[in-house]
Amino acid sequence: MLMLLFISLWHPLQAQGTPSAGAGGEIHGRVVSSAGQVPIEFANVEVRKPLAAAAIARTATGADGAFSLRGIAPGNYRVRIVAIGYTAKELGSVTIGPGPDIDLGTIVLTSMPFELPSIVIQGQRPVVELAPDRNTFVVRDLPTTKGGTALDVLRNVPAVDVDIDNLVSLRGNSGVVIQINGRPSPMKGTQLGNFLAQLPADVVDKVEVVTNPSAREDPTGVAGIINIVLKQKPDAGSSGGLTVGGGTTGHADIGGNLGYQNGPFSIYGSYGFFRDNRPRRDSIFRENTFENPVTFLDESGLRSQEPLAHTVTGTAGYALDKQDELSAELIYSTRVEHESNDILYRDLNAAQSVTGLSDRLTHGNNFESSLEGTLGYTHTFGEDHELSSELGIVRDEEGGPSSIVSHALALDGSPSSTTAQENQAGWEHPRENSLKVDYGRPLSQSLRIDVGYKGLDQGFHTTLATRVFDSTQAAFVNDSSRISNFTYDQVVHAVYGVLGAAVDKFQLQGGVRIERATTTFHLRSLGTSFNNDYNSVFPSALVAYNINELSQVKLSYSTRIRRPDDTDLLDPTPHIQDPLNISIGNPSLKPEYIRAFELGLQRTMNHLTVQVTPFFRHTVDAIRSIRTIDSAGVSTRSFANLATSDAYGTDLTFAMSGGRLSGFAGASAFRQVSNASNLPGDFSVKTFGWNARTNASFRFSSTLDLQILLSYQAPMNVEQGRNSSRTRFSFAVRQKLRSNQVSLTLRVIDPFNTARESSTTIDPLFTQVTNRRRTIRGLLLSANWTFGHPPKEHQRDPNDSSRGDTVGQ
Repeated sequence: MLMLLFISLWHPLQAQGTPSAGAGGEIHGRVVSSAGQVPIEFANVEVRKPLAAAAIARTATGADGAFSLRGIAPGNYRVRIVAIGYTAKELGSVTIGPGPDIDLGTIVLTSMPFELPSIVIQGQRPVVELAPDRNTFVVRDLPTTKGGTALDVLRNVPAVDVDIDNLVSLRGNSGVVIQINGRPSPMKGTQLGNFLAQLPADVVDKVEVVTNPSAREDPTGVAGIINIVLKQKPDAGSSGGLTVGGGTTGHADIGGNLGYQNGPFSIYGSYGFFRDNRPRRDSIFRENTFENPVTFLDESGLRSQEPLAHTVTGTAGYALDKQDELSAELIYSTRVEHESNDILYRDLNAAQSVTGLSDRLTHGNNFESSLEGTLGYTHTFGEDHELSSELGIVRDEEGGPSSIVSHALALDGSPSSTTAQENQAGWEHPRENSLKVDYGRPLSQSLRIDVGYKGLDQGFHTTLATRVFDSTQAAFVNDSSRISNFTYDQVVHAVYGVLGAAVDKFQLQGGVRIERATTTFHLRSLGTSFNNDYNSVFPSALVAYNINELSQVKLSYSTRIRRPDDTDLLDPTPHIQDPLNISIGNPSLKPEYIRAFELGLQRTMNHLTVQVTPFFRHTVDAIRSIRTIDSAGVSTRSFANLATSDAYGTDLTFAMSGGRLSGFAGASAFRQVSNASNLPGDFSVKTFGWNARTNASFRFSSTLDLQILLSYQAPMNVEQGRNSSRTRFSFAVRQKLRSNQVSLTLRVIDPFNTARESSTTIDPLFTQVTNRRRTIRGLLLSANWTFGHPPKEHQRDPNDSSRGDTVGQ
């Protein structure tokens, strides 16, 4: 609120030297980036007389890149456009006369310092755009993701990590919101990971990382937002592509896309098929110190997962006239996965001699489908003055049957007897209905306001039925302790307001979002309900100072929330990984709030751009997993709110271009201090963690390139234990043919077999070491063919600086 007041008071003082509206002519236009024609917000536009050093008028572009300057006296002028991370542009000899206003059209700024010239498809080069509020990684057609999924794309993005369970984290924090085309997904945890694991990499256009979002954005996600933007815009006429791939892991994929645009109508669609078979080996070694003398458990398992996935995406748009446009988007996916998990248990005495042997064999099928659709309407009143609305629905389903058989084995491993049989069927049905309305307009030449409303009706219905074999009845009967039927419903109403201003070299933004959330957790199987209604206020602020055309410093603040709306977090029904490892949710969890500060410095030097971002996060009621053990040796994972958790550190991002070698790299180092004094036991921790990632490319020729991906996450202490280091390495070689219409890509994944994870749980009653490894090492070969008219950005050579001198296109 202080920032809003500051901007409101500051602007009238600055407006005194600005020509008044209604006196003289008007200059207007729109500023976009050369990569994808993306609007550039907060670009500074200055009008100067031919030989004058000082500007007679200035303004900043809005969210759609538009600007307007009124009240300029007739005469000749120079118009200069400056935006951080882009080459400045000056338009000479702009004449204002007594006639019509001057429309400068679309002004394209080139982001040459951030282009990666070694990865080329149809003349296009992937781009890293480092902006004050977000970093954008244009990842379309990266060789190291060919034949992969959206998770492989995320593994290429600095500060982002994906673990063996497909859980995504940012700066070491898993409380990150995944958006698809700017809309948060209602899927959480494993279900979201499974969806991303079937979304083909070829349909992903770019990834936006927003670590400190403004009040305009949805406040969920304590670590920030990762927005996956899908390819969805065709050029005039028709265009398309086809991709076919296969690999040594049993991998096979095929995908295609078609686009058509004619006048006011455009449509784009894609289809992808994905199949793979990557076994996973898990092991647990536990020391039971609660027993005297101590005993040990040695557990090893082999899990096989064979997914078959189909994904369809589509967009359509129709311009009713110059002011009104309708749009629609659709994402549909379906997945069938055959699963098996065979576990061997070895009970050991104090001398680690085998005293007991048993196994547990699980086989089943997992079915998943996801449908997301939106309808949008946009009305443009004038330059930089717009009203937009969007209606969305999401319907998901995941689950299926499984059968489990346990045996007691003789010490030599031979079968002894069947000890237990059971059948399970579990289903999850997330759903979401949403309505969003946004309105933005300039209040003056250098002040803009944006307001909006979002209504969200969200929930999920989860069922679990477990039947065990009763030998006395010679039949399967219900296990009442593992039968669950519950619903979680959440209604959120939110309004926001954001003011933005450009004052000389300063860019200022302040906003606030107010929410009312109503939640009901109803456990139908027990007839109990948990209600949690709460109000939240989420302020945000940003101050950026453009030191010069190539350097900027910024300070930002935001408040975020993590809602406990995940099945794993809430469901109090025991979920049995195996009889000695159980997970139970906590329906009494409170929301987690975070207050985040960031101080950033960005500097461009020739072909190198560096961004340094120190940050601090203070979290209240931090949600963490807690593991306990009982006298029978059963380990139970549950969840609780810690009093507070503080994290502070620095992100470092490099983007390099020019010559044959190019790429981007990132590193993050942070200190985390968790205060769990509100919980029994010793769960407080002080720890240090860091990770690094690089994506380097080398261009041998105009048709042959090599790309290498290397990432490392250092070992780190966590609440109740320690996580080991993680390393990923892969590389790809691509050859282009037939005037770049055809490309062949050979991808080598995990050549040194380093894709493994290990963690240690330390408790006064037990110590447990868990190791997990997924077999991902292999070779993938992909062929890609494009035809028709490619998108406009594919037709330009990024090294052609003259493209940025064209206006009025």
